[in-house]
Amino acid sequence: MMTVTAGILSQKSSRGLESRLMPRIKIIGCSGSGKSTLAREVHQRLGIPWLELDSLQHQSDWTPMEPELFRDSVSDFIERHQDWVIDGNYRVVSDLIHPRCTDLVWLDVPLMKIMWQLGVRSATRVICRTELWNGNRESLRSHLSMDPEESVLLWAMKTHREFPNRFKSLADDPVLSHVQCHRIHDQPTRDRWLDTLSMP
Repeated sequence: MMTVTAGILSQKSSRGLESRLMPRIKIIGCSGSGKSTLAREVHQRLGIPWLELDSLQHQSDWTPMEPELFRDSVSDFIERHQDWVIDGNYRVVSDLIHPRCTDLVWLDVPLMKIMWQLGVRSATRVICRTELWNGNRESLRSHLSMDPEESVLLWAMKTHREFPNRFKSLADDPVLSHVQCHRIHDQPTRDRWLDTLSMP
């Protein structure tokens, strides 16, 4: 599989045509990299269904959805729609999503920028008491926690370095040889990739 570094489609023209006519896009990246923001833009630009995996995983009071129910919910979404965009990093459902993709997008954002974006986002959510999924809200207590499972800032610091190897493993996986991979590392690359989605 060819890894794309500048938002340019791979050499497989038939797959490129499929990814434009019936796109099934998975977006991965560290917490705070902008996965949901990009997925929302793809959803609005193409008018295709969008699934934010966090909205399933984080049930009321931040209770994780049972793994089997999580898998069933994702499978149901995929089966009900011919094209879609999904964002999130949950390995428990990756085997359901990745083989069905036409495109896999990695938002490769520097850690310092991610920490800034997370800081601004989290402060806004805490101050404004923004409701996220299923009635959940971020709390100052969780952000001050020293547990990466509680603090999104510590979670980002812990997991950021994992993504280069994860993306390479996916790009080199022969089972995913039909998937076009895109590494988006700055705004121009992001804009060029978005432009390919509306190409005739």
